[in-house]
Amino acid sequence: MLKRHRWKAIIGLLAVAMIGAGAYLILRPKQAQYITEVAQKGDLIQTVEAVGTVISDRDLQLQFRGAGILSQVFVKDGDTVKSGQKLASLRAGDLSASTASAAARVRELEASLRTLKEGSRPEEIAVAEAQVANKKAALDAAMTSLATAVNNMEASKSKLDALKQEVSTNLKGLIDDAPLIATQNLTLAEQALSGVNSVYSNNNVYSAIVGKGMNSYYEQLLDHQKKANVDIQALYNTSFTGVGYDETLSMLERYKSVIEEASKVIDEAYQLILSVPELSNASMYNSEFGSYKTLLSESRSQVQSALSSLDSWSQNFRNSSAGYDTRISSEESSYKSASGAKDKAQADINNYQTSIQIDEAQLALKKAGTRQSDIDAATARLRAAQADLARAGSNLGDTIITAPTNGRITKVNIKVGEATPAGPAITMLGDSPYRIELYVSEIDIPKVQQGQSGSIELDAFPGVHYKLVVSEIDEAQSIIDGVAKYRVKLDFVFPHDEFKLGMSGNAQMNTGERKNVVNISSRAVLDQKEKKIVRVLLDSKIVEEREVETGMEGQGGAIEISKGLNGGENIVIFSK
Repeated sequence: MLKRHRWKAIIGLLAVAMIGAGAYLILRPKQAQYITEVAQKGDLIQTVEAVGTVISDRDLQLQFRGAGILSQVFVKDGDTVKSGQKLASLRAGDLSASTASAAARVRELEASLRTLKEGSRPEEIAVAEAQVANKKAALDAAMTSLATAVNNMEASKSKLDALKQEVSTNLKGLIDDAPLIATQNLTLAEQALSGVNSVYSNNNVYSAIVGKGMNSYYEQLLDHQKKANVDIQALYNTSFTGVGYDETLSMLERYKSVIEEASKVIDEAYQLILSVPELSNASMYNSEFGSYKTLLSESRSQVQSALSSLDSWSQNFRNSSAGYDTRISSEESSYKSASGAKDKAQADINNYQTSIQIDEAQLALKKAGTRQSDIDAATARLRAAQADLARAGSNLGDTIITAPTNGRITKVNIKVGEATPAGPAITMLGDSPYRIELYVSEIDIPKVQQGQSGSIELDAFPGVHYKLVVSEIDEAQSIIDGVAKYRVKLDFVFPHDEFKLGMSGNAQMNTGERKNVVNISSRAVLDQKEKKIVRVLLDSKIVEEREVETGMEGQGGAIEISKGLNGGENIVIFSK
């Protein structure tokens, strides 16, 4: 059969072989293909790029920061001015005074701080030591005066006691008779006072007094009479024996006072009877009132006699001791003088002791020197005063317009005496050069620093790269087309008068540079589980993952490899 169909068999076998070969080619595993680059070793430069615009500070519109009344205008249209020149000012009397006061306060605190830092001079310590020594000498003198005064008091007291004892001895007879004399006269006064008792207890007298509406006065007289009786009985109960000269005089005065009080009571009763008119058609009452007048008159005479007798005996007693009284009075004066000297010396001692403690403490402070905490506190007060001065100076400065740069005044919109205008007060054309203004994203702004170099290619001058330097960076962000950006100003290294305001172009700032470092495309660095890796192609089939550390990013998407590569490795960028 093969012989009959040999060509068909051959054709079938060839078809099967071709189908098998095709299936193998289709189904066999495909070999990976890699896009690579070689890790380079060289210099790496980092730049920040943005669109820049030509600006100028030449057209200046100047105005006051606050409102006020114009005091002086120093320029007119067309005047040429220099940077810092005063152009106009507002009235600022209070602000000037505040600035002067703040400056004086700063000078005062500066002097105080210098004094603290210098410490006490040897002359000041010597003066303090002398002051302490003088106070101690004065204290010793006061203590001596105290001892002398105490001795004088004791001596005077002894003399005074001796004199009083001598008086008591020499006047013993009179002193012994005094109680009897005093008691006799007191008894006479008591007897005289009994007449008042009988008058006040009579119902007819009471009715007559009440009838005249004298109730209140009558009650007062009764109280007075009762008190006199009580005082007399109290004297009877008081011991008047075994006393000395001074006590005898005191008791005689007490008896005299009580007898005088009884005399007043009798006089009051007598005047009361006289004040009640005789009753008509009442002969019995009239006769009774007349007898009371007689009784009270006799009582008055009796008590006056007792008082006169006691006065006479007391005067005789004093006359007998007159010589002693003078000596006793003199010695009492000496005793009081010594007591006063003692009190003064004691007060001086207390004052000197306190003063010495204070002076010794101050001397110790002078010798110890100034504490650092005191210096720090004084420094803080000085800084606060300096801040106040700066604030006052700033407020005063707000009342003055000065030229920010050299230039020419183009328009003066103010006059002396007017209020500050709502718009510019003065406009001027400055001599400042052209500058470049651009806006940097918040991602790149941390890289930009003042003083960094840069360049710009203006659309009006293609192919020309003008050198720049970063001069200003805004602290606050600006919203440009809804995106937060930061304004940066750059100055031209060389002046260019050929520019026009508003020209723009691509600017770049050189924000970093690395010398002779390994760098690769940033696309080759992969983030994997909190680490960075790159894939290194060892041969056409083997790929090794290697952990690396990255550094600065440069131009063209290059990135520094600070650790993990040595340069020359074949790095996988993409694979498929």
